[in-house]
Amino acid sequence: MRRLKVTMALAVVAASATLPVVLTASPAAAAPQCVLALYYDNNYVPGSDDLSPSCTMGYGAYGNAVRELQTNLNTCYRKGLTVDGDFGGKTRDALKSVQSSLGITSDGVYGPQTARAMNHRIVAGGGRCDRITF
Repeated sequence: MRRLKVTMALAVVAASATLPVVLTASPAAAAPQCVLALYYDNNYVPGSDDLSPSCTMGYGAYGNAVRELQTNLNTCYRKGLTVDGDFGGKTRDALKSVQSSLGITSDGVYGPQTARAMNHRIVAGGGRCDRITF
């Protein structure tokens, strides 16, 4: 009886080896990198080269997109970050805190899910903030 089970298991493995494998990228991996500060939907947001707010950045990123994120975290969530354009540990921790408060994945990575969930500064809003839709 034991030999029969082993033979059947090997047959299943051999049969599955001929099936095609489909690889899909995660949503965060599919989004381009955030590289600039963008005016979008009457808000200031991090954006990508294609002028979309659907972008990703995390620890180690730097530049205008990070400055915009830091400014939004300070203005909309009172995080008290130094706006230096460097996505370091303090920015990551502040973002994780906001993500957790919003009930979304708290990974410290700014991506499309976070962009849709968090508030961003309203252009000429006098410090007011709002969510964007895309």
